Amino acid sequence: MTTGAAELVLAPAAGGAILSWRVDGQPMFHGARAAAAPGWNPLDMASFPLVPFSNRIGSGAFLWDGVRHQLPPSALPDRHAIHGVGWRRAWRVIESAADRALLRHEHDASADWPWAYAAEQRFRLTEFGLEIAMTATNAADGPVPLAFGLHPYFDAAGAHLRFAASPIWRSGVDGLPAWSEPPGADSDFREGLAVAATDLDNGYDGWDGRVAIWWADRPYALRINSDLPCAVVYTPASADFFCFEPVPHSNNALNLAGEGRAMPVVTPGEPFSADVRFEVLPREAVQ
Repeated sequence: MTTGAAELVLAPAAGGAILSWRVDGQPMFHGARAAAAPGWNPLDMASFPLVPFSNRIGSGAFLWDGVRHQLPPSALPDRHAIHGVGWRRAWRVIESAADRALLRHEHDASADWPWAYAAEQRFRLTEFGLEIAMTATNAADGPVPLAFGLHPYFDAAGAHLRFAASPIWRSGVDGLPAWSEPPGADSDFREGLAVAATDLDNGYDGWDGRVAIWWADRPYALRINSDLPCAVVYTPASADFFCFEPVPHSNNALNLAGEGRAMPVVTPGEPFSADVRFEVLPREAVQ
């Protein structure tokens, strides 16, 4: 997809992911890693969808309506189910044009997720912006948990991040949320922090839906807006990327026993919808 000096490359076969997004040659997402390798691993993409749930479900197990469900562990070095189902499935191209595309993924009830749903991502590219509208429709027989979030990667070198959210969920050794508290010096981004000064893998509730990202040595910055109420921040100290993930619920929400932000519950035939809007601005406009 191309509009003016903006180019967006999608990878429908790799979990409906984004391969790259550039404006005037500047990468706005972290570039896909090993994208040409066999297998098209979505974890190597620039961004991928989180459906029907975000982040981890502890040990892949949860109770719903009195029934215990056991999901298989994801192909990552822990025992949890993570990131949902859609990122490990090919998506179909329903519509495609120079400045827009519609991808669709349909899931039948299975061991990976016990309820059927249909998910769509609608992309709209402008010269200085990208909009992603996400919809997941309940195709099961009764009300079920169903959600849709986004997992973009950004370049870490020289990056600064600013957003407001509280509380932060601190993680235990198992990577799951253990307790919540107001953000501290290492995790309060209201005035902006250099990404290199942090080392986080945490969920935030109470996000106000606004983010600014800028790089010290690049002309363009990002302003992100979304109607999603939570976020996951992943800033591994040894990596050349970081993640700010707009999401609809707390990590491991199905096992938090009423704490945190619960997963949305959607009735049969109804959708869960959300959107994420990226605006490209001169760096000076957000600093």
